Amino acid sequence: MMEKTSRRTGASQGGRWIVARRHRPDAAADLFCFTHAGGSPGEYLRFEEELPEIQVSGIQLPGRASRLREPPLTSMASVVDAVLEVLSPERPFAFFGHSLGGLVAFEVARALRDAGQELPRHLFLSSSPPPPLDRGGQPVHTLSDDMLLAEIEQRWGELPAEIRADPRLLRMALGVFRADITIYETYRYQPGPLLDVPVTVFVGDLERDQLRVAEWSAHTSRAFELFGLVGDHFPFRDAEQRRLMLEQIRHVMAALEPGPSPRNAEGRCHDGVAIWGRTGSHHLLALAAESAEGLEEAVRRGRAGLTGPVGAAASDTAPSAGDIPLPYRRLVHGGDLGTLVDALAKPAIPASRNAQRPRVALVFPGQGSQYARMGLALCQELQSFAEEFQHGLDMLRSVAGPDVHAVLAGTDRQDVEALRQTIVAQPAIFLLEYALASTWQKLGVEPVAMIGHSLGEYVAATLAGVMTLPDALEFVSLRARLMQQAPIGAMIAVPLAEEELAPYLDLGADLATVNAPSSCVLAGTEQDIERIEARLAAAGTPGQRLRVSHAFHSRLMEGCVDQLRAAAARLTLRPPTREFVSCITGRWITAQEATDPDYWARHMRQTVRFSDAVSTVLASSPDVLLECGPGQSITNLLKRRPDLPASVLAVSSLPHPGGRMSEPAGLLSTIGKLWEAGAPLDLAALTGPAPGQMSGHHVAPGHGAAYPLAARRPLGRAPDHPER
Repeated sequence: MMEKTSRRTGASQGGRWIVARRHRPDAAADLFCFTHAGGSPGEYLRFEEELPEIQVSGIQLPGRASRLREPPLTSMASVVDAVLEVLSPERPFAFFGHSLGGLVAFEVARALRDAGQELPRHLFLSSSPPPPLDRGGQPVHTLSDDMLLAEIEQRWGELPAEIRADPRLLRMALGVFRADITIYETYRYQPGPLLDVPVTVFVGDLERDQLRVAEWSAHTSRAFELFGLVGDHFPFRDAEQRRLMLEQIRHVMAALEPGPSPRNAEGRCHDGVAIWGRTGSHHLLALAAESAEGLEEAVRRGRAGLTGPVGAAASDTAPSAGDIPLPYRRLVHGGDLGTLVDALAKPAIPASRNAQRPRVALVFPGQGSQYARMGLALCQELQSFAEEFQHGLDMLRSVAGPDVHAVLAGTDRQDVEALRQTIVAQPAIFLLEYALASTWQKLGVEPVAMIGHSLGEYVAATLAGVMTLPDALEFVSLRARLMQQAPIGAMIAVPLAEEELAPYLDLGADLATVNAPSSCVLAGTEQDIERIEARLAAAGTPGQRLRVSHAFHSRLMEGCVDQLRAAAARLTLRPPTREFVSCITGRWITAQEATDPDYWARHMRQTVRFSDAVSTVLASSPDVLLECGPGQSITNLLKRRPDLPASVLAVSSLPHPGGRMSEPAGLLSTIGKLWEAGAPLDLAALTGPAPGQMSGHHVAPGHGAAYPLAARRPLGRAPDHPER
């Protein structure tokens, strides 16, 4: 009965439930704020200073501030009923709810819908876990006062000194906390129709591993955005983060329409998904929609948003674009917001329906693709890549050999020349490719197949679990040292089919690789290659010398095989857990081959049948062939194949090293191609807690503003308590 009396008193007296610092009769819209557990509206009413066109009001619950003498409410139903009784907006309105307040705002919006009343035009949620809640652990609201205080301070820090020092204030504070925690812990979500209300969720980067905020997208049939901020549970207590958040709210509310969004013929809203984010110094905007018309509308809204201050912060969206397929897609990126606006203004390729998750095959190049400072620009911009790359560098330091990082980071001619040497090039290439593949996996790309060209097959084997990463790095480093010690030789690319090579093989060289139906490489001594070079020129089919230090996959490698076999015998080789193609046989690797030390010993000597390996993968009908290594050499080779289906997308992870595009920009371009092909990418993986930059032998946090994006997958258990 107390709760009913309190509610009726609040309703009859009007302003006690809905409070404001000042009334703005000419405001364009109302923003009703629902407070966090233990809080009162005062903190949120200050939002009006940065929202001059909006009437900011707070929902004042009993038991706090001006309603201290009233008993607090202790159930979600009582709070929702009370708010419905007093809420009577006369202009467009939106809800803002922080943490527990987000759940209350959500349930009030659902109750308005069920009662047939006008809905909020937008739902802004902040640091709020989505229902159903995963509480776990012992209930907190039943603890004694002393235990409750200890629990609160253990989880959120000490209460203000003035409250702890005053028994009366402490008792009142604990009463409010207990009531709000009771609301949280006794709340039970009842499934129902999706809300026909757009949702924006704000979250601090320090909580992205605790809250499942991306799952809010499952509760709305309209557009969903997740806006990343820097900070903890209250990022808006920092002036700059509050400014960014309120600019987004102001921008969205300025565009409130007088009614619901138009529907298409299928009864679905044209609203789609917009992912606005930043990784390092690169801005990104990814769009997805149910229809071509919806994508056009998303592009229009995207341009409108980027021309305002909203783009200064990062945002992401929910799993809608991945777990709930939205087939019409577009992604643009650039070093500044103006670039995004210009990109959106350009005519897009006509939208095609990409409803199916594309089947991606990863392709790993071999030696010869390396270039100076490869991977270092990505380390500056992409935390997920930097972590994997640095982890490998740390492992390599325990392996006898040159300092790979020092060579990569060097800028003089001596360092550039050192990177051409096998002993440095092979572990460096392996590490770059492994870190790139791991980054793609974090983005949500799970390969259906893998191919490795010579050295690249070791990356595929490691990802397939045949070797552990430490074993693979040590083995690749030994392989590189042995090959470096082999007799000096040369290699030449020949634009001929294998069956046309007999006259040239008679001159003493070996067939090292068959890269394509009419593209092979011969290897031998310098004298052998000179004779072949002369005969090719005389026949009108000149070859091209490769910039390598040795004659790989030729008889000059035979002196290394026994030592490598002994090393392979010491490895723990396991059957592959992912499919990859043997570049020696050109067929799918078998468990017997993968676990045979002799296979990995002969690998350096036998012909690389890469062309056959590609044919094997193409027969499995992939949608994307994704080169995962430095440069674009393999991608260019694949695109020239006459048997490459027009429907298969061949793309490289990184740009050509001699081009104008940076590594991060190149990777983002490829991410865009996969996004537009329908890949359910987890764009949260583009950023970590902070950007990384290579410094000596470690990755140090950068000083730029890189705002983490929210993850597509669940990020762990939601807090089982409210907060102060």
